[in-house]
Amino acid sequence: MTDEALIAEASRRLAAAAPGAKVILFGSRARGEARSDSDLDLLVIEPGEVSKRRAETARLRRELRGLEVALDLIVVSAKDAEQWGHFKGSMLNEALNEGRVLVEA
Repeated sequence: MTDEALIAEASRRLAAAAPGAKVILFGSRARGEARSDSDLDLLVIEPGEVSKRRAETARLRRELRGLEVALDLIVVSAKDAEQWGHFKGSMLNEALNEGRVLVEA
């Protein structure tokens, strides 16, 4: 599977599993600097409260099973993204400022 096909499939699965969520690709693949061993960095911003972040992340990871790529998945609520996304140097800030929106909420 090509890089773009992999990214498209991941975003399709996440959009189906988390309706209304915004999905952002960030990191080396978003910058066009990915190597063959690069992971897939994805931020999912859900419209509602994410009270059990670990459980929600695990649920969404299961949806991505079989993609045959290492991945980092960050799941936050829209409120948390707005509140914490401005902290420079954080992964959340990097994703929000340098990422590529795959699925618009």
